[in-house]
Amino acid sequence: MLHVTPYFAPAFRYGGPPRSILGLCRALVDVGVDVEVFTTTANGNEPLPPAPEGTEYDGIRVRYFPLGWPQRYWRASGLRAALERALPAADLVHVHGLWNMTGSTAIARVRAAARPYVVSPRGMLQPAAMRRHRALKAVAYWAVERPHLRGAAFLHATSLVEQQQIETYGPPVVTIANGVAPVSVPVEALDRVRRRARIEAGDEVIVCLGRLHPIKRLDLLAQAFAIVRERRPQARLVIAGPDEGGYRQRIEPLFAPVADATRWLGAVDAETAGALFAAGRMLVQCSDSESFGMSVAEALSAGLPVVVTDRTAWSQVASLGLGCSVEHEPSAIAGGILQILEHPAEGCAMGARGRAWARETFGWKTIGRAMKDAYQRALDAPGTFA
Repeated sequence: MLHVTPYFAPAFRYGGPPRSILGLCRALVDVGVDVEVFTTTANGNEPLPPAPEGTEYDGIRVRYFPLGWPQRYWRASGLRAALERALPAADLVHVHGLWNMTGSTAIARVRAAARPYVVSPRGMLQPAAMRRHRALKAVAYWAVERPHLRGAAFLHATSLVEQQQIETYGPPVVTIANGVAPVSVPVEALDRVRRRARIEAGDEVIVCLGRLHPIKRLDLLAQAFAIVRERRPQARLVIAGPDEGGYRQRIEPLFAPVADATRWLGAVDAETAGALFAAGRMLVQCSDSESFGMSVAEALSAGLPVVVTDRTAWSQVASLGLGCSVEHEPSAIAGGILQILEHPAEGCAMGARGRAWARETFGWKTIGRAMKDAYQRALDAPGTFA
């Protein structure tokens, strides 16, 4: 199986996809699938070392193609020729993401070679995402993406919400969640994150983890946290994640009323994220749109209750008793946060239920087997390919 993605580990500044794609590839290898990844050197202002002939990352064979002009559209220099050589040996190609030249080039070559392929939109077909750069995406959709989507053996959704939003695009939709690998947190890592975030004994830590981007709606979180602080003076908000496009500079002034209780950590590695979960009372996510939301799954797996809004893919957390699902506005978000802070025993019970549920639901071995089975069904029905 050949996976094609515009960015891949260790380019974790791009949020959940590089981590989840890496996890999926590892899970597939564990269940006996031969995997290779074609990607670019994209990594913000610090491009990854080119390796067009191939290297290995965390046990996965990867080819990193240098970004060519125009870089803003993720054009991988040398990708086309490498695909021509690799396609005869590939049973199936799995393309991740849309609106980029890496993926569109791959699908064009795959279709020309009459090879089967599947597409994981990774949230890029959700209504909120489609509204961004609407005119440009409309042109790209009708010119390129529509036939590419319709020719896929299936589309891969990571949640029921995403499934419902993409099932009108043509092919069957297979829903397989992202997986989560539990992280062991050494005591030293917990101590380091407490020092780095200036967390003291008695602080009530609220964690927000994810790339800093307008779609994450930190403006709502700023207003909600101001309400929380009026009732919980020991509350501390820790915001961790890579800054995308200088968004922090635009959003941070909204936190001025609670600046003394807000900590900005920037991008963090898996161990630091795990330590934040260990130090926190809850994770908050209030995005306009999430096809999955890796940080929520990771927090639940770590035993942390969550507060999410009804525009994310996690509305079931309330019915399952894993946290609070609230309306997409500041006072409701604040209400969810306060419910957990003011009822610590209930919060602990939510966390315990969340850990058990997440580790059963998001185990990578289960997900690897499910994706392998989906590939096999696609290969057994070659007449479905357009």
